[in-house]
Amino acid sequence: MSVPQQFFLTEQQFVKCIEIKVPVVIESAEVQIVVDNHVTLPELAVKIDKIVASVRDLKGNLVFVDETQSGDVVLVPGFGHGHKKDVKVRKIIISGTLHKQIFYVNKNNEVRHTSEDIPFTKMVDLSKPREVDNRSDVFVQFHSIDVDVNWELVRASRLHQTAVIVLTAKVAEDRQIFVQTCPRPKECPEGNLVRDGGLEVWADSAHPVFWGASNVTQTTITHGGSFAAELGRLNPQLPGSLFQMISRGIVPGRQYRLTFFVREDVHGAGHSAFTLQAEVLFFDENGVQIGIGSQTLSSTSIPETAYSQVQITTPITRDIVESAMVRFSFMPSQGNTNTVKIDDVVLECVPLATNF
Repeated sequence: MSVPQQFFLTEQQFVKCIEIKVPVVIESAEVQIVVDNHVTLPELAVKIDKIVASVRDLKGNLVFVDETQSGDVVLVPGFGHGHKKDVKVRKIIISGTLHKQIFYVNKNNEVRHTSEDIPFTKMVDLSKPREVDNRSDVFVQFHSIDVDVNWELVRASRLHQTAVIVLTAKVAEDRQIFVQTCPRPKECPEGNLVRDGGLEVWADSAHPVFWGASNVTQTTITHGGSFAAELGRLNPQLPGSLFQMISRGIVPGRQYRLTFFVREDVHGAGHSAFTLQAEVLFFDENGVQIGIGSQTLSSTSIPETAYSQVQITTPITRDIVESAMVRFSFMPSQGNTNTVKIDDVVLECVPLATNF
């Protein structure tokens, strides 16, 4: 019998455990039972054609023992269901019925049939007494039952048979154990995870409703819709930012794709000296940053006359990811007079091709 291996693991995060009741095999025994008998056929027979045998009503009764203080081993009498006592299982009493279908050829060369049922009993000793937690939860399972019959027609109506029953008897106990459950992988959600990605809803000209903003104004020069966001418009010499926290649809083991449209706006002397950093930052349940996908655009790479599409794909998210932030950071250098516009922001979950 194979014995399960035991390992000790240290979890890096909280896990969910549930209590279940499972059968635990205490010992497995290979059993051979010989059933020898004679039977008188209903009529004279020329020969035996075949005998088909099977085992019915197979049962296993357990014998429990207890070690006294003196070291003697005594038989433990039966108790009602639910009684608990520190005992050991020592023997299995196996009983059942051997059912046989006997086909024979009579003196008229006709194949006839008769049947018989022979009860049998055998006591099997375990290799040693096995401790159990609760004797009312201990039971016997039978596997790989096989019957082989040899016969001899002693005389015309007298048949001698020897049947060998081979089976595996397993003593098992239902035990309650705690197991760690693996959460079902979360689905990669469809659609845009950013609220108001088109930047259409504003409380006033400097505050989009669903976004956090600093040094940002509303603009009607758009890629789509009625409005967009212009970073640096209040003061092109100071940093500006546009950001949004996202918790819906942020799942582990996935990549995310950030798509947006960007355009430079020329003001005053038209001195372009800034960078735009686009980021997707990932956080655990405690708000600790655990991942990032980003791209930095120089002012020289951003067109002045039309919107240009930019796309970023993040690394695969970790198992402990809980939320994300989409953030655009406007970072001017000395003498900068120009600004940058953002519109039609989309954050999508990307299913992995290797994900099962």
